[in-house]
Amino acid sequence: MSKIGDSIKTATHSAKEGLASAKATTSKKSAAAREKAADAYEKGREAAARGVQQSCDYAHKAAEKTSQGIDKNPLAIVLGGVAIGAIVGALLPRTERETKLMGKTGKKLNKKAKEMAKAAKSAGKEKVDSLGLNGDAVRDQFRDLVSKAAEAVKAAGVAATEAAKKKD
Repeated sequence: MSKIGDSIKTATHSAKEGLASAKATTSKKSAAAREKAADAYEKGREAAARGVQQSCDYAHKAAEKTSQGIDKNPLAIVLGGVAIGAIVGALLPRTERETKLMGKTGKKLNKKAKEMAKAAKSAGKEKVDSLGLNGDAVRDQFRDLVSKAAEAVKAAGVAATEAAKKKD
């Protein structure tokens, strides 16, 4: 053969070997990258599962503490519910149609309802006072409950974040 033919064959052979080597290297690196990605995915999934479990645990503990608080002081919860209901009722606007339909009867009912609410409030306050509970004690218990629930949620979030960041 001629020199040019030999050179072409040599170049072709070298190119084929280079491509084969590049293909093998690429395959190895691609497999390694897939494996690392799968490992990272699995670790992330496990960390997220741990975070969810911890959040559930904190939520159950908070619910248990809330339940215990309700059991220890059910009157405070009832009074809180009544107060929230009264506030919502007071904030709802009266419609024009409601005023027309109810007329004088509505005014009488409204006046009577206010008197009843005032009497209920007074009786409730007397009962709370007779039980040795005052507004400050109930407020403090409620604040403590809300504070502990907030701490539980915050701790769950921190734990989930740390678990997601942690590399095993």
